[in-house]
Amino acid sequence: RHGIQAFGPKMFPLLDHASVMRVERDDRNHWVIRRVTFDTSAPRAVLLSPDEKTLYVAENGSGSASSPDSPVRELRAYGLRADGSAGSYTVLHTFGRDHRGPQRGIEGMCLDAQGNIVAVAGSKESGPGPLVYVFAPSGRVLETHALPCDAPVRCAFGDAGMGSLYVSGGDGCLYRAKSVDCSE
Repeated sequence: RHGIQAFGPKMFPLLDHASVMRVERDDRNHWVIRRVTFDTSAPRAVLLSPDEKTLYVAENGSGSASSPDSPVRELRAYGLRADGSAGSYTVLHTFGRDHRGPQRGIEGMCLDAQGNIVAVAGSKESGPGPLVYVFAPSGRVLETHALPCDAPVRCAFGDAGMGSLYVSGGDGCLYRAKSVDCSE
């Protein structure tokens, strides 16, 4: 669900909610879509923990970033039940606001080799600017790294040994940061 209408013919009606959905096979081996969250208004990124028992969701609320009553931007952790449904969530991190307005929340996430959450968030409009955040699974901020682009969108590890972090920016460019092995 999004305020911008999709191009092309409307084959299915728009949903009346913005939720995390899961595709799975039912008892008859048909593919079905199941709703996982019932308390999100604008989930922007989702990620599973390495043991697949926790669903991380970047909730960015609906509304304008310039609105004084815009919803908070949060990194949430949902416990997953054996049937795949989500339990209640824990807020791991809340993005604040400053004199210029609310901070832009997480748009993209991935896991590093240690199971930490690597996320891209922020903009030059408010807050500390565009950053790569590294969160422990508990939500503690382990590291932040400034980005050269405004409004980062997605992130993923790649290259040999997954040694580079790729970040796409709102400027349409793709950025790469190579890891440095200090043991050599």
